[in-house]
Amino acid sequence: MKLIRIVLSDLHLVTGVRPGKLNPLEDFFHDDRFAELLAHYDEAAGEQGEVELILNGDIFDLLKVKIGGAWPTEVTDEIATEKLRQCLEGHPRFVHALKEFLGKKNRRVTYLPGNHDLDMLFQGAQELFRRYVAPGKAGEQVRFVTSSDTYYLPEGIQIRHGHQFERVHRVDYGALTEKRRDGTPVLVLPWGSLWILEVMNPLKELRSHIDRIQPLGRFLIASLLFDPGFVVKFLWRSTLYFLKHRVFAFQAWRQRIRNLPRLLREEVIELIGGYDERAARALNRTRGAHTLIVGHSHGPRFRQLPSGKILVNTGTWISMINLDLQYLGQDSGLTYALIEYSDEGRPQTRLMRWYGARTPCEAVPYAD
Repeated sequence: MKLIRIVLSDLHLVTGVRPGKLNPLEDFFHDDRFAELLAHYDEAAGEQGEVELILNGDIFDLLKVKIGGAWPTEVTDEIATEKLRQCLEGHPRFVHALKEFLGKKNRRVTYLPGNHDLDMLFQGAQELFRRYVAPGKAGEQVRFVTSSDTYYLPEGIQIRHGHQFERVHRVDYGALTEKRRDGTPVLVLPWGSLWILEVMNPLKELRSHIDRIQPLGRFLIASLLFDPGFVVKFLWRSTLYFLKHRVFAFQAWRQRIRNLPRLLREEVIELIGGYDERAARALNRTRGAHTLIVGHSHGPRFRQLPSGKILVNTGTWISMINLDLQYLGQDSGLTYALIEYSDEGRPQTRLMRWYGARTPCEAVPYAD
């Protein structure tokens, strides 16, 4: 029986857009192309073949969804479910495509939450997702990986979203929630997520492109010349946030001074680069795995390491602008990993880019 596995990450669906109305927080506009992708591999597998769609984190950008006009920093099961509902309602074509895909019994979806959709760890959010895309018995074809950040395939392939490679986004899978005074469990958000909620989101409403340009450091340097007021505001808010939540979180002043170099090195400087190297080191240290598939950094990569192991980054489906000289100006979107198997059961992993059907035109929701 033919088996196909598709690995997607970093779609970042928010609440959708209405024609003519700007939603600076929404970056996903490829619902139709996503539907085409699923239909293509559904047909390729045939009635007897099996297709597993692996949603490898940040499929929904729940950090950008407001509740009551604000971004909640305390996320309960109820809040997580309501944020997800807004995203599902805002992307009906995406939902319909998944529902059609899961309408066949040989189709499966495996979901690994990332740092932007940690809310999917709650049961309420998982049940709502199943109700929308896999009602009834089809719900058994959807599974969530929540006990760790890794999905292990028996053929020596590991799949991780990748947020655990950055200290600012790292979570403790043994203590994902804590209880408020009233006993309600709330997500323990890493400080990187809190920084997004309190610093990046308000600034993204002013400059919707701020999180779509990489590397961040080079963008900030250029902005000092072309948009100095904004970059000063960004640096000022980020510095205040870092001092408040990271430095002055230590009560003893000697401890603050001692920890400052480590915090700068491990939590600030690492945001500028080095993600691929950290992922490669993790793969080389892992016994029994010859392939690691990640996302998170939005940079599509296919690398064969000197050890012979393969590192794949599935990139993103949102439009990115790259300022790195090696990839200057590239918009490397609609990428994904494809795992196919030989007749002997040996896997072959490739990084792919989806082009879809050539259409004569498409609607422009707004001009940004």
